[in-house]
Amino acid sequence: MKLKYLSVPVLALLMAACGSAPDYRNAIPAKSAALVAIDVNSMAEKSGLSGDNIDKGLLARFKNMVNSGLAGSEALVDRIFEDADESGLGLKEKIYLFMGEQAKMGGLLVKVTDRDKLEELLEALKKQQICTQPKEADGCEWTVIGNWLLAYNDGAMVLVSDNKGSDPKSLVRQASMWLRQKDGEGFSASDDFKQMEQKEGDIVLWSSLEVLPHEAVYPLTMGVSAELRLKDVKAVSTVDFMTGKTVMDVEMLVDDNVMKGILDKKQQVTADVKGNYLDVFPQNTPFWATANIKGGEFYDFICENPSVRRYFEKSMIPLDFRPVFNAINGDVALSMSGPDGKEFIAFADVTTDEFLKSFETLKSMAALSGGQVVLRNYGDNGYEFKTVDGSLVGLTPGYLALWIGVKDGRLYVTNKESLVDRRVLGLSLRNRDWGKRVEGQRFFMVSDLTSLDRLFELKKLKGTMSSVLAFFGGLDYLTAESADGENVHIEIVMKDRGRNPLSALLDN
Repeated sequence: MKLKYLSVPVLALLMAACGSAPDYRNAIPAKSAALVAIDVNSMAEKSGLSGDNIDKGLLARFKNMVNSGLAGSEALVDRIFEDADESGLGLKEKIYLFMGEQAKMGGLLVKVTDRDKLEELLEALKKQQICTQPKEADGCEWTVIGNWLLAYNDGAMVLVSDNKGSDPKSLVRQASMWLRQKDGEGFSASDDFKQMEQKEGDIVLWSSLEVLPHEAVYPLTMGVSAELRLKDVKAVSTVDFMTGKTVMDVEMLVDDNVMKGILDKKQQVTADVKGNYLDVFPQNTPFWATANIKGGEFYDFICENPSVRRYFEKSMIPLDFRPVFNAINGDVALSMSGPDGKEFIAFADVTTDEFLKSFETLKSMAALSGGQVVLRNYGDNGYEFKTVDGSLVGLTPGYLALWIGVKDGRLYVTNKESLVDRRVLGLSLRNRDWGKRVEGQRFFMVSDLTSLDRLFELKKLKGTMSSVLAFFGGLDYLTAESADGENVHIEIVMKDRGRNPLSALLDN
């Protein structure tokens, strides 16, 4: 009788021992500097790649795009696309892409649902001399496919490479360590991952400043306290492919006290946009951005960066910039237009025009240049500046003409004279479908994307790249806005408002 009752816990132990494989997400490297989670099911449905009646042409284009992103592993991708269920990989689960510090290493993580089928796939690839004979190392199996190391166990498969072109075999030890990670050991045990998994989106991206190379980070952090910890300056972004547009939301996750201090100061020197310049520009303006700043305080803030401070203090133009910034208080706006997008005008609300008197002292210096630099009065309260070579005064090389002045309580700076007195005769930016979203933001920007068609001459391109670039030709405009000065909302709107971007991307 006792044996009868003992059989229950014994059976439970046997079931536990033969239970499911460990969570494949445990294999995400603990020291990841960036991680992307891709909801394959959602994206397949939106792109028309799910269901019983899949467009084979559409599937082929998608496969070519995947191949172009995993150069050197085309044969593996081809076999998986032939029959995903027979690959032994859980492609209905999320796929994770990870990158290490300074983007020195990157990889892909996929769930393994049937190790035997995966090994059958690799055996077929080996016979075609596409991969090497799989070998065992520290509890996992591994092989080399092109420039990639493929390593796997019962629960997970990683495909990893570095940016140095190293021998993939040198990554075996690292990959085996990832695959041996248990609950609580990998990145999946972190609070950052938990926050990431709570987000809903076709693609969810977590990243820290550690992912950027030193040469990219240095200009951003120069002059900042050495106590700044790049790994604690993070963001979680979600990307959703919706009907007629792609929406991206970026949420800052800053745990570093130094960066928190910088962000707090930025909040203090900016304010909510009033939307004063929505009516100043015509509806078809290609690029427009606006913000609201407290000029003098903003000047002090940006001059905390040594490179910015040196630019103003060592400028070849002997002008005291502080009075200019001190006069600014309110909305500022910048627009760019013209056939090549190089015509611009910037406006700023000012409380006084007294700072313009300092330009008078520059006239005599310009007169000594022998005609290479010209500075003269323009209108009632402005100046016209011209030079045969902007580099003579520390500006853009080549011929340069600028008009600077104050009119109707607004400072203006432009390189095209006709923009100073331009009037909006028809609809303005306020009449755009995003016009009502501007007021109350800390920052708002819009950029016309229709010119991409002309820029890339999309109709002349052929092959996979032509499909990708043709997709860009179907875009209308992009907006980026921030309601709190930290988190950012981005929308990329298509010309065809009734179509999903994923479907359009694969159907070109």
